[in-house]
Amino acid sequence: MDPSLLPIDRIDLAIICFLRNDARTSNSEIAEALGISEATVRRRIKELQERKIILGFSALINIPAIENSIKAYIYLKVDQNSIEDVAQKLIKNKRVLTLYRIIGEYDLMCEGLFLSMKELQEFVDTDLKTEGILKAVTHVVAKGYKINPWIGL
Repeated sequence: MDPSLLPIDRIDLAIICFLRNDARTSNSEIAEALGISEATVRRRIKELQERKIILGFSALINIPAIENSIKAYIYLKVDQNSIEDVAQKLIKNKRVLTLYRIIGEYDLMCEGLFLSMKELQEFVDTDLKTEGILKAVTHVVAKGYKINPWIGL
């Protein structure tokens, strides 16, 4: 991606890259690496948060290392008049990690994390029987090759 097309400058981008690699990196470490003051780093991070470019700081968890979980991607064909209602219901479910409005054969894509096949089946049999859902296709992840929430800039 061409950085000149982004709503941030190269310094903001560099700060984001430092935080993406390790959110625990101190402002002073970032400042020293970029040749700017710590106050500038602190101000820019605050501005990035206020502009909702940085949404928060969190730990990246290796879920399989702590529980025997099942990740599934579920594609939903939804009545066009019901998309927002279906989305609002699904985002309240604790097993739904992400939910996207997509363009193509399906309308919504849901990423879910389940503790067992039984729990996944219950989700499909109960939560996906919501009014407005016309079709659901579930794909269970067998193996992850690259697991990274970063889109890369």
